[in-house]
Amino acid sequence: MRLSVLFCLFVTVATVSNEGKANAEAPVGVPPPASAAAFPLKPVDSGRYLIDQKGEPFLVTGDSAWSLIVQLAEEDIDHYLQDRRKRGFNSIIVNLLEHKFCTHAPNTRAGLAPFTKAGDFSTPNPAYFDFAYKVVKKAADQGIVVWLCPAYLGYGGGDEGWFQEMKAGGRAKIRGYGRFVGKRFKNLPNIVWVMGGDFIPDRADQWTASEVAEGIRAEDSSHLMCAHGSRGKSVAAGLGNPAWLTVNTTYVDANTLIESTRSEYDHRPIRPFVLIEAIYEGEHNSTPDQVRRQAYLTMLGGASGQFLGNNPIWHFDGPGLFPVKTTWKEALDGPGSRDMARLRELFAGLAWHRLEPERNHEIVTAGYGQGIATALTARTADKRLAVIYIPSTGIESRSITVDLARFSGPVTACWYNPTNGRRTVNNATPLPNRDSHPFRTPGDNGSKSNDWVLLLEAR
Repeated sequence: MRLSVLFCLFVTVATVSNEGKANAEAPVGVPPPASAAAFPLKPVDSGRYLIDQKGEPFLVTGDSAWSLIVQLAEEDIDHYLQDRRKRGFNSIIVNLLEHKFCTHAPNTRAGLAPFTKAGDFSTPNPAYFDFAYKVVKKAADQGIVVWLCPAYLGYGGGDEGWFQEMKAGGRAKIRGYGRFVGKRFKNLPNIVWVMGGDFIPDRADQWTASEVAEGIRAEDSSHLMCAHGSRGKSVAAGLGNPAWLTVNTTYVDANTLIESTRSEYDHRPIRPFVLIEAIYEGEHNSTPDQVRRQAYLTMLGGASGQFLGNNPIWHFDGPGLFPVKTTWKEALDGPGSRDMARLRELFAGLAWHRLEPERNHEIVTAGYGQGIATALTARTADKRLAVIYIPSTGIESRSITVDLARFSGPVTACWYNPTNGRRTVNNATPLPNRDSHPFRTPGDNGSKSNDWVLLLEAR
């Protein structure tokens, strides 16, 4: 869809001055559910993003549902999946086995144990995995990809995951377990396998991830594989670019996001990558604008999508790591969920898969800031579209300078408010594609923060 069409979609066009003060605004409708994709996913030939079996770009709009299989009864599983689908989420990350973060770990709410002999990966309990299969199938029915972690290692190899049991079991048992789950789940198309889990072991112990992967791959050659590593460390580099790794991931905090995203985009061989985890809503004193910043800067850094995390949704009112102020059902309508639905609605209407990260501030030449406040830009190679995210620095307006000579024709500008989905036209008449031009953010976006998206299109 051309951006000039997008500017007016579901809105009454409003004229604003070049300083960004709107004369009027109109809300965009509630984002519709994500369209159905044909699974399984695969990388496009260039390796830059994911596509479905019809060749359609797949924008990963993910939610963290780690304890879904073990913590919830079936009716609540249905409630969660239906809610996520309606909001446009098309991916969730889930533990196939839970070690700590459920009420009756590692058993399901109904009392099903994953192994007939506790902690022994050579004794999978068919009833448990039949139930897990049913949950993944439910997600498929909702058009949701399950990024399924078959054996979560756990932070630092400690009691949050299965690293110690896996080491004790040895390579043969772990590869056999991989073959078991690969065979059991290979007929479900809506899976991306996730190796590891909050931990990149020392080289000598990395077989705890690779043996599972190789076992799965022996039975299942159709599903993509990625890994969930240690915060701030490149999974691909840390694991040595194993052959089974087909999707890269970033796992960051606020201070490493831009650097990690840029490093992953530059990594060779080229693979699609996603932000698999950052700072969660409801943890680490996070704020809504911080959660938005993580997602938007990732998208403009060349990613194929990102995952939202929320406390208590990730553990569904089970044991967690931080105090909670609400139930998981109440949290479904939290600011993060609404903001990520709007992010998907915005990028789905753009040629997001053709965006390339700007380098050396060639388009935004002044006012871009530094550190986590840096305004990032992505543009298309044909010089027709640029998307700029300007992070919040309070509620005061920020001014940036754009080199309009970088565009292929006269430029139309539109401000997008990431907190409510409203769009306002910045200039009624296209600006000549020459010289530099100042743009000032419209100020408080209604949430006592000042992050905005500037959409620029050459006509």
